[in-house]
Amino acid sequence: MPERMSEKELNQLINMLEWEPSNNDMQLSDVFLTDEQPADDDKGRLLVRADKIFVQDPLPGGSPAVISAVLPVEIHVNGEKISIPTAVTSEDIIEWEISEPPLYSITVSEDKLWAFFTLYSTKQYAWNLNDHTSASYLEIDATINTEVIVGQLSLNHVISDFENKSITQNLNISGIHAELQNPSYQPIPVANGRAAVPGENARLELFFSEKITDGEFSEVGGQVDYRSHLRIPSVLRGEVIARKIPLVEGMPGYDVHGEILYPQQPSDIIVIAKDHTVLLVNNEIRALREGRPRMTGDKIKYFDICTSYIVPGNVNIKTGNILFSGDIIVQGDVEDNMIIESLGNVYVAGSVYNSTITATGSILVKGNVANSKLYSGYFGVMYNRIYNASQLLLEEVKGLQKAIKILTQAVESRKQSVKYGQAILLLLESKFKKIPQVIRELLTVLTHVKSTYHHDLEQVMHFLNVFLNPPQLVDFMNEASLGGFLNSLVQLHTGVARMQETKVEVNMGQCQNTIIKSNGDIIIHRDGIVQSDLFSSGNISFLKSTSVCRGSKLEAGGMISAYLVGGESGAQSFLKAKRSVTVRKMYLGKVTIDRYTADITEPVENMVFNSETVRMIR
Repeated sequence: MPERMSEKELNQLINMLEWEPSNNDMQLSDVFLTDEQPADDDKGRLLVRADKIFVQDPLPGGSPAVISAVLPVEIHVNGEKISIPTAVTSEDIIEWEISEPPLYSITVSEDKLWAFFTLYSTKQYAWNLNDHTSASYLEIDATINTEVIVGQLSLNHVISDFENKSITQNLNISGIHAELQNPSYQPIPVANGRAAVPGENARLELFFSEKITDGEFSEVGGQVDYRSHLRIPSVLRGEVIARKIPLVEGMPGYDVHGEILYPQQPSDIIVIAKDHTVLLVNNEIRALREGRPRMTGDKIKYFDICTSYIVPGNVNIKTGNILFSGDIIVQGDVEDNMIIESLGNVYVAGSVYNSTITATGSILVKGNVANSKLYSGYFGVMYNRIYNASQLLLEEVKGLQKAIKILTQAVESRKQSVKYGQAILLLLESKFKKIPQVIRELLTVLTHVKSTYHHDLEQVMHFLNVFLNPPQLVDFMNEASLGGFLNSLVQLHTGVARMQETKVEVNMGQCQNTIIKSNGDIIIHRDGIVQSDLFSSGNISFLKSTSVCRGSKLEAGGMISAYLVGGESGAQSFLKAKRSVTVRKMYLGKVTIDRYTADITEPVENMVFNSETVRMIR
């Protein structure tokens, strides 16, 4: 027989029941004793009667009862909400509540321009726990009692809630009232702010083409006839080449809380009119002479009219290497071991052999390019000899400047003095032997410049020559003049970088054993390429249907469009592009799209490779 409940245990049960006399009160015997209970069941028990939960402890050695809840009922044991079935005893404080949505909700859009009122019900009803007989495991559930109303929603209550949330801008009280009278139970907009009106960025209207088109070179009376062909974009004196459209400031708005919404500040464009151009008060840029208009620079846009240097025949040992601050037009070939450097475009009517061409603009070669290097745009700046030599010299002279300061301080600490120029000479002979060597290289380049790279070139060359003349160096150089030399080197260096044009391309007939780098497109308009390396930040395109690509490496930031890639002889080609590679026929090689690579071991025809097709092939 089960052991009798002790008096202490009975008192605990009575206290837990919170029993109050009424017509519906039950006796203790009604709690557990009236239910059928197996005599051999030593587990704890749970029972629900009249919205109350009763717990009977287990017999010695038995396990406690387990309780859980069915939504919307929430059970709290000793003040903690339970989310999983939980063991309880008579010593635990068990409470329940109904978790149901409020009668309505107020939501604000992410941009805080709209507030919405969503009605769920105008009345709140009571809930009653469902009675359950004694069990060791019990899921507590409840039923709504529509006969007992415990809350009624009013318009004043809703409006007060909006005000407490500081939502007062353009509050639609009549809309809220209409929803309460004829509920749609859908979110309705009841308050709104006013969006900030965005400004407009400054922009440029260009009235000239930055692209070069096909045509022939011609010269009339010793001057380039810009109007006789379509190759070089050109303007006449007095023409408007561009117009700056000023920025437009935006207008502030406000959100549903009344807070001011500020528009994003529009960006401006700094425009500077350089050689042979003028910026008028109406923001027009006009040409002051005939020539090729161009825009250079990144954050600051520079406009000028590019002058041209014309070579009527071939570039060879007789003409020498060519460095020019504008366009270079070669009406013949570029022969072996020559260098052409342009702060503009380079046009070659013939072919290029064993030479290097750098251009801050575009490069066009009508014929063949063999055993050469062509660098356009950004790469035309990076491989420019003046740019690199001036950068190296800048670093060395800055180091020299610091060393002089340390040396003079050491001398002065001994209560002595040294002439500034003498200190420079001593350091050049001991610690900075590289400076004279770099100066000689830079002087060699600058003496062959066909036109001034910038207005202070003569001053730069004067400083360079002083460094190579010890007597002048000792007598002339001081702290201020060294600072001036550094400043002139900075101007020389940045002057080359500033000349990078925004839209460039390399356009050639064909090439063999050649390296080409361009931060624009690369176009092959004739027979194709053999054993060459091409890099383009834009697209690489073969225009002729019989163009070949053999034993070469191509990399494009955009797309590659080719016809015949590789050949039956087995010369592999490697094609890499960010977006896609299109081939009419490819024999052997590798295709890489973004991060995915496919080996082509069998001929494929009329294939468009993208990231999806490459993943399938590999």
